[in-house]
Amino acid sequence: MLPPTPLTRPGPQTLLLTALALLIAAATIMLACGPAAQPAPVAEPSPLPPAPQAGGDSAGESGGETPTEMPPPPPLPTIIYPNIQGSLNFDVMEFEAAQKSEIGPSGRIPDAMEDTVVLVRILLSGNKAEVAAWLRSRGITPIYADDADYPNLAAEVPLSLLGELSQQDGVREITLPDLGNPGSW
Repeated sequence: MLPPTPLTRPGPQTLLLTALALLIAAATIMLACGPAAQPAPVAEPSPLPPAPQAGGDSAGESGGETPTEMPPPPPLPTIIYPNIQGSLNFDVMEFEAAQKSEIGPSGRIPDAMEDTVVLVRILLSGNKAEVAAWLRSRGITPIYADDADYPNLAAEVPLSLLGELSQQDGVREITLPDLGNPGSW
């Protein structure tokens, strides 16, 4: 009789070889992957900086803990209206932000946030008549106060209109006038 060919091996032997091959494959896969990576525990930040170590200086030269660094200051707000100068720009941005977030159910701004009227100096590079007409169309009477170097206007303008005014063609700069020096505007 001829020896059995590999395809005709008896059943238990074939099953044993198949199981052994599967175990080797599973062990190889598990070893290749390794243990699951565990994240390192994160320490909760302390609300207070650590106390200085006795015998060391505040720079940490004694080998103790280094002092806690202060967080960076918050970024300055982005200037939306570059033609509006100084604190007046921040007043306009603050008013507009409050107006967007504080509109009541009636669609009105609460009384504490009513529009403030501000006396401003409007420096022009041109279009004086058009800027004056724009102001008048909004119920604002411009005050003509020309300077020898360039034309300008003064007006009492609500904070709600200063952003739009600063974007009118010919408006170069909007500032608060120096009330102590009437000749400055």
